[in-house]
Amino acid sequence: MKIEGNRPNQEASTTQRLDGIKNGRSGQAATVGARQGDRVQLSPDAALAQSALQAAGETPAIRQDVVERARKALDAGQIGNDPERLADRLIDQMLGR
Repeated sequence: MKIEGNRPNQEASTTQRLDGIKNGRSGQAATVGARQGDRVQLSPDAALAQSALQAAGETPAIRQDVVERARKALDAGQIGNDPERLADRLIDQMLGR
């Protein structure tokens, strides 16, 4: 039987690497990154999308000004008094005209 003692214990080094990964460290690169701090920089498109999502979230689901304007037009008889025209417009919209 031949014993080779010229290589370090591979199992121990593998275990150390796995322990480092589990603890959030993956060698020197993680240590250097931790000292410098992590940064995230959004692309211009991502920043625009983020601001659009934020604006959409701040906009109320029901726009009271539009509802009130439609209610006043209905009370004044400006809309809703021609059922045939309404039906024609609904059909045209469904047909994509």
